[in-house]
Amino acid sequence: MNKPAPGETPRVCLVSGRSGSGKTTLVERLIPALAARGVPCATVKHHRGRVETDRSGKDTWRHRHAGARATFLVAGDQITAWADRPVDLDPAQLAHHCPPGVRLLLVEGFKGLTGHPRIEVVRAGVERELRWTDDVLCVATDIVDLQGGAPVVSLDDAEGVADILVHSLFPEA
Repeated sequence: MNKPAPGETPRVCLVSGRSGSGKTTLVERLIPALAARGVPCATVKHHRGRVETDRSGKDTWRHRHAGARATFLVAGDQITAWADRPVDLDPAQLAHHCPPGVRLLLVEGFKGLTGHPRIEVVRAGVERELRWTDDVLCVATDIVDLQGGAPVVSLDDAEGVADILVHSLFPEA
């Protein structure tokens, strides 16, 4: 696969499904499968509620509560960032913050978001009504006879899903 152009913004792909359907496991398996195809990934995980990841009284917490627009903790080989998010944040805005070389931003969550290519994840017993729209690249499922308007792939076939993503999102490769 071709290397990303300098300053190339990663493409965005949503991974949608109900809680417990297997989204996280699929993303976890897609990351190395895509990297092996020359598509390094970054990820976004959306959570509906607020999650406190900083501790009251610590330096980063104090910076944030003093009014910093964003706070970064750099420790060893890791960076953690805190920023208040706009209500109407589209995950594509986060693609601009990915490290150089990242080609794809896999976005788990953001239910109801449209306008980006999507993988639907459906598990037997955790079904939901599928939206067979043009942005659905494939459906990853354990339901044997599921059919629809996009390729249907086994939920355990991350390699097959990776092939579909590369073919659909990186046709120049």
